[in-house]
Amino acid sequence: MLDLIKKRQWDGLKDFVESIEVTGPSQRQMILMNGILEDPLFMRWVTKNVRTFDDFLQLSSDEVDAVVRANEAMLGVIAKALPLKNVEEIQNFAPIFPRVFGKLKDEVTDLKDVSSAERESAQYFVLRTVRKLQKEEHIAGFQWHLPPQDVFFEKTSVKEGNISITFEDGTVAAEGEVLKSKRIGIWRHYYDNGRLLAEGNYQEGIKTGPWTFYFGSGEKRSEGRYLNDLKHGTWKEWDREGNAKSSEWLEGKKTSG
Repeated sequence: MLDLIKKRQWDGLKDFVESIEVTGPSQRQMILMNGILEDPLFMRWVTKNVRTFDDFLQLSSDEVDAVVRANEAMLGVIAKALPLKNVEEIQNFAPIFPRVFGKLKDEVTDLKDVSSAERESAQYFVLRTVRKLQKEEHIAGFQWHLPPQDVFFEKTSVKEGNISITFEDGTVAAEGEVLKSKRIGIWRHYYDNGRLLAEGNYQEGIKTGPWTFYFGSGEKRSEGRYLNDLKHGTWKEWDREGNAKSSEWLEGKKTSG
C-alpha cells in the first residue's frame, strides 16, 4: 500500500495525509491500522501530521479569517461543521471568530437539524480549504512535521529469518519471520510504549486467518479473521469500557453491524 507513496517522499506523505483527513472515521481507522502494520515508522510520521476540524479551531484569528474569505458560502459551512449540542454553545466560539461572529451566530441560528454525515462533510470541506490556502502560501496553516529522508527507504537487508522492525529510538515496533522477503507465520506489532498492538498470521506477506488488536492500555480492541489481506467473516469489537459488538465483513467490506 505504501510503496508508491514513499517513492514520492515528502510530497507523497503530504498527499497521503490530506487524503486521510477527509476520509470517514471507520475507513480512516482501517487505512491507518493497515499502514501501521505495514510500516510503523513511516506511519508514525503520517499520524503526526493528520489534522482534524479541532485543529482548524486552533489556528490564529487571521488564518481563520482567510479561510472564511476563501468561499462566500464558508460561514454556512462552518456553522454546520461546529460541534454544537445546542444553539447557545455558539458563544464558546466567539474568540475564534471575532470579526464575523455575529454573522456566524446568525448562520447557526438559522440552521435546521444537522446530521452527523452533514457535519462530517462540512468539516472535511473546511480542512480541504485550509490545506489549499496552505499550499498557495496564503496562510501558514497546519505545521508539517517532516521525517528524515531515510524513513522513506527500507532499513533492513534481511530477506529470510526472524527480524525486528524498530522505531527511531530502538523500541521494537514489529517482530516476526520473513521468507523470501515476505512475512510469514505469527507477527506481533507494538505501540511505542512497548504494549502489544496486534498479533496475527501472515502467509507470503498477506494477512490471513485470526488476528487480534489491542488498545494501548492492553485490553482487546477487536478480533476476527483476514482473507487475502482483507477482513472477512465475523469480527468482534470492544470499546474502551469493555462493551462488545459484532460486525460482518465480506472481503474487506462491512456488510452489517
